[in-house]
Formats: sequence, C-alpha cells, structure tokens
Amino acid sequence: MKGSLANTHLSGRDGSGSQGLSIELPPNTLRFLTGSLKQEWKRYRKGLKRCQLKFSEKAVHGFRVEARRLSSILELLAPFLTPGRFQKAQALLKEHLNTFDDLRDTQVQLTAVGKLLRAFPMAESFQEYLEKREARFSRQTRKKIDRVKTRRLGKLLLDCRQDVKSWCAKARHPQANVLLLRSISRAFTRVLSLKRRIRPKDTDTIHCTRVAFKRLRYMVETLADFLPGANPQLFEAMRRYQTMMGDVQDAEVLRRSFDRFLEKKKPEPPTARPLRQELLARRQFLIQVFLDASDQLLDFWPPRASPAAQFLAFPPALRSGRCASRAGSKALPRKSRSPSK
Repeated sequence: MKGSLANTHLSGRDGSGSQGLSIELPPNTLRFLTGSLKQEWKRYRKGLKRCQLKFSEKAVHGFRVEARRLSSILELLAPFLTPGRFQKAQALLKEHLNTFDDLRDTQVQLTAVGKLLRAFPMAESFQEYLEKREARFSRQTRKKIDRVKTRRLGKLLLDCRQDVKSWCAKARHPQANVLLLRSISRAFTRVLSLKRRIRPKDTDTIHCTRVAFKRLRYMVETLADFLPGANPQLFEAMRRYQTMMGDVQDAEVLRRSFDRFLEKKKPEPPTARPLRQELLARRQFLIQVFLDASDQLLDFWPPRASPAAQFLAFPPALRSGRCASRAGSKALPRKSRSPSK
C-alpha cells in the first residue's frame, strides 16, 4: 500500500505543528481534479444559463454554489498553475458572484424583518422600504446576469488544465499530493490566523474569517472522496460553523440597512428606538453564540480516520494506482452533493 499512496505529514490540531498526522491520497488525485475542473465548468455554465432563462432565487443560489465549487478546485490546483492565470480566473469568478450580492442581502433582510412585524410597528415601514430595494436590485441583477460572458473565463480554465497536464508530465504523483494537501493546510492556517484576530466589537473580522472558512470548506468537500474522516457529519458541522458567522454578518447588514432607512425616512425616535435596540441585541447575541463555539475550528482540519478505513474508501481504480479515464470525474464515484451556501 505504501508504494501506491502518497503520504504527507501535516500540522496538529492546535495549528502549531506539534502533533503530526499522516494523510494519504491516491496516486491520480491530481488527474481527478483536472477532470473535476472540466465537469464543474460545465455545471457552472449550465447554472448561468438557468439564471438567464429563468431568473429565480433557487436558480441564483444554484449558480452561486457552482461558482464556489469551481473556485475551490482552482484553489487546490493553484500550486500547479501560472500565477497570473489563476488570479485572473478567480477575479472573474468573484466578479460574477458579486453580481448577486445586493439582491441576496435584501432578500435575507426581508425574511428577518418579516419575523418582527407583530412585535415592532416600525418593522412594517422598514419592510416596505426593503421590498422597493428588492424590486430595484432584481431588475438590475437580471440585466447584469444577461450580460455575463463566459468565453474569457473558459479560455483561462482551458489554459489552467493545460498547466496541470504539463506539470503531470514532468513530476511524480507523491509531490503533487503533498502540494494539494499543503493547499488545504494553508487555507486552514489562514482561517485560524483570522479567527485569532477576531474582535467582538468589529463584525468585519468575523466576516473575513467566514470568507476564508468558506474557501476551506469547499476545498475539503472537493477532496471528500479521498480524505480520512471527511464524512457527512464533518460537512454538516462545517456548514453550521459557517452559518453562525453568516448569521452575524446578516445581522450586521440588517442593522446598517435599518440605519440608512432611518436617515432617509427620519421617523420619530420613540417609534424607531425599540426596533433598533432589538437589532443591536440580536447582533450581539449572535456574536456571542459564534464566539462560544469558535474553537470548533480545530476539529475540522486535519480530519482523521484509520488508515484501513481510509484505504477502503478509495475507488478500486485508485487503490490499484490505475489512471482514471479521460472523462476525469465521470470515472469515479462521487458523494452526493448536499446543498451548500
């Protein structure tokens, strides 16, 4: 088994590197990712076309998920890509994702305000204000999504695949697998560093940690078939962890939106004060919920499983070291892809 599987040691659970952990990847993991990049690009284009043909909240969510999955594969492949090419592809993906930000934020705010209508009279006026914003952002987003072009991004991704193929022709798989695992470890180290710099009074520090964690989560999910301990329980825990930070960000964006509403409408202070205090209290509560659970981050990387269980989890072709077909990810079984945010 040692002859057919790459083996590398990563930092321990405290992030200090004091406790080694051995993780093994099958020989053709890099080729698998190259095939996955091609398949995810197809899903990305289908998701975009779906949004353009039938613009809906569900279609938008699906497209955003595919964009993040595509980005996570690029993150894993970064050590094998021309730096400028990688950066340009990621910038284009981020530009496409940003198209939906204002609309998504307003829809989340409307959901939150709808739960406050009975308790706070001012919430009704605020809801009307948000509904007008949603209608405006929806029109703007529809126009922007219709103008999104994929030719430039497609050319960059094709060149990225050629980069990886050229690398594979010159190097051995153990070196490739070490670099892949280091990509995830660097992502984890960045999240850990940002988490340690969180200041409870500055929600932007939590937001930055969330953005970095989201990247880590998708990278781990991308290699789910080959990582020991990468199971549905782990991914559900990571999703909940990300959601706690997302709840803080949503509460902060709602608070800022309400302040803009107050500046524009200028209602009497006695009518606005109770709702604003509620929004502030809710934000503070969610911050504390996350802070109390923030050390769960150390449970997410490296995931752990016994070597025997890990080896048996590999598809037969990869256990034997045989190369996957040109179809890439089509030749390998994939775990069911749960909805992600």
